[in-house]
Amino acid sequence: MNTTLPDERTSEVLQAADSTASLPILGNHYRAAPLFWTLQCGGWLAFGLAMFTWGLDYFNPRDAFVNKALLVITGFAMTLILRSLYRRVRARARTPLASALLIFSLSFTGAAIWREVQSLLFQVYASVAIRGNVSVRLVAIPLGTLLYDGFVLFAWSLLYYGVNDWVELERQRERATKAEAMAHAARLRALQSQLEPHFLFNTLNAISTLVVEGQNSAATSMIARLSDFLRLTLDTTETPEISVAEELEFVRRYLEIEQLRFGDRLKVAIEAPADAMHGLVPALVLQPLVENAVKHGVLPREKGGSVTVTVARNNGALQLCVADDGPGLPQGAAVTRAVGLSNTVARLAELYGDKSSFSLDSSPNRGVTAIVEIPFRTAAPRFDDEVTQGERG
Repeated sequence: MNTTLPDERTSEVLQAADSTASLPILGNHYRAAPLFWTLQCGGWLAFGLAMFTWGLDYFNPRDAFVNKALLVITGFAMTLILRSLYRRVRARARTPLASALLIFSLSFTGAAIWREVQSLLFQVYASVAIRGNVSVRLVAIPLGTLLYDGFVLFAWSLLYYGVNDWVELERQRERATKAEAMAHAARLRALQSQLEPHFLFNTLNAISTLVVEGQNSAATSMIARLSDFLRLTLDTTETPEISVAEELEFVRRYLEIEQLRFGDRLKVAIEAPADAMHGLVPALVLQPLVENAVKHGVLPREKGGSVTVTVARNNGALQLCVADDGPGLPQGAAVTRAVGLSNTVARLAELYGDKSSFSLDSSPNRGVTAIVEIPFRTAAPRFDDEVTQGERG
C-alpha cells in the first residue's frame, strides 16, 4: 500500500523590505521625496531643452535661453505650489470626479498665472537689455498659449497623482508582504514548537519509568542525552531550515536517548552521501518520523527491530527516507493520526508549497518507509561532526 499525504499549497512569501517607506525601482530603494525631486528636475530640464530649441525660431540664442529659462523656473515654482495644494487635497477623502475637476481647474488657473509671471519677468529682462530701465505691463495671453500651458500643468498633475498612487500601492504591498512574512514565520514557529513538547513528554515519561524501576544510571544518562538534545534545539528556535548535517545530528542525539530505553532491541543505520550534507531541510523534520518508526516499528516487536535513515540527492531534489522493519500499517489506517506526521505535512507546505512531497509506503510485515522530498538547496553547516554511516547498536 502506498499512501501519499496531499501537499497543502501556500502562497510564497517575499522578503519584506527593511522599511515600509522604501520603494524598489531597478533594484534600488528610493523614498517618495527623492523620487519626486528626480522626476521634477529631470522633467523640467527636458521640457526646457525642448522649449529652447523651439524658441530659436523666434529669438536669438541668448534671448531664447533667458525666455525659456524663465519659463522653466516659473513653471517649476508653480508646480511646487500645486504639489503643496495636492498634498492637502489627497489627505482628504474626495470622489474621483471631484479630484479630476479640481486638478483641471487648478491646472488652467495656474497656467494663466505661470504665463503672466513669466511674461512680466521677460519684459524686465528685455527692457533692461534694450533701454537700460525697467518697463513692464500686463499683456493678454493668447488662448492657444493658455491652453498649451494648461495642458502641460494638467499632464504634470496627472503624473503627480499617478506616481504617488503607485508609490502608495507599493508601500501597501510591502506592508502586506511583511505582514505575510511575519505570519508565515509565526506559523512555522508554532508548528516547530509542537514537536518539542511532544518529544519531551515521551522522554520524561521514559525517565520516570527508569527511576521507578530503579535504573538510576540509565535515567541519569538519559537526562544527560536529553540535555544535549535540548541544547541543540535552542540554536534552531528561530531557524526554519538547517543543514542535513545538523538535522542528522539531532537524529543521532534522539536515537541515543531511545537506545538507552531499548538497548540491543533498537538497531540504527544512517546513510548520507557527502554531497548532500550541506542541503537545507526543515529543522527537526526527521525526528518525528524516526520517533514514529521506533514507536510503531520497533516497540511492538519482542525482539525489537531496526530503523534506517537515508538521505539522497535525486534530480535536483533532496530525498529523506526513514524506514523500519516492523509490522507495517494496518489496512485502512489513518496515516495522519500522529501529531508529528500531520505537523510534517503542514511545515513542508509552509516552506515549499507544491514543490515538496511526503508519502508513507507500507507493506505487511515489511515495515513502513516515510519519504520526504524537497528542492535541494545548499548551506554551510554549523556542525563539523561527520555522520556515522552504517549500523549502530
